[in-house]
Amino acid sequence: MLSRPRKILLTGGSSGIGRVLVDRLHAAGHDLVVLGRSEAALSDLRREAPTLATYRCDLSNQQDVEDAAAAIWSDHPDISVLINNAGVQFTPRFTEAGFRYDSVRYETTVNFLAPVWLSLLSLPGLLSHPDGGHVVNISSGLAFYPKTGSAVYCASKAALHSFSQSLRYQLEGGVRVTEVVLPMVDTPMTRGRGGRKISADQAVDEIMRGLRRRRAEIYVGRARLIPLLARIAPGRLRDILRRG
Repeated sequence: MLSRPRKILLTGGSSGIGRVLVDRLHAAGHDLVVLGRSEAALSDLRREAPTLATYRCDLSNQQDVEDAAAAIWSDHPDISVLINNAGVQFTPRFTEAGFRYDSVRYETTVNFLAPVWLSLLSLPGLLSHPDGGHVVNISSGLAFYPKTGSAVYCASKAALHSFSQSLRYQLEGGVRVTEVVLPMVDTPMTRGRGGRKISADQAVDEIMRGLRRRRAEIYVGRARLIPLLARIAPGRLRDILRRG
């Protein structure tokens, strides 16, 4: 997938893993179209890499997503790769006063509905690209075994995992679909939380390697243990991630 220069649409490229992906992909000669919520953060990206194209979009807003997708595909019909990277995670439990319907809706929409809808809106362009299209969904090991906190985040990633599989079946022979399964990564989203985190640089190293090898599922860091432990010690894995 990365053996030749591509034009890539990436969500959530202003911080964390997305920011490192922007740097690596840009340095490798790929053209980047970055979708983000903060115009200030997007302006910073353009100052550092003037050739980047950026579009402001609130992924929790359906009209924003549809307007941004229409503008992007009109301006950049040669996009061949969509990377659904943006995500949010809230930590209140159901028994806490901080748990609100609006946060449930926002988290579910950004983590699951937006990738689904953006994939659909991008599908005509991806299917018609002469080099073949590619959708990459950034997921989590918590999609398989949830932890005690962040129940909505875990559920949204489980939904994204299932969607990625179904989408792969539906688009077989037309558009490649890759799911990236991450462990805990040291990003602004996980700031202040314990556990053995890997750096965003290490995560992106492994993502890039998996994409070059055309893997349908890329397990990063300790997440590589999930398929094995799920077979031989599912109870142990459930206990580990429950405390994560």
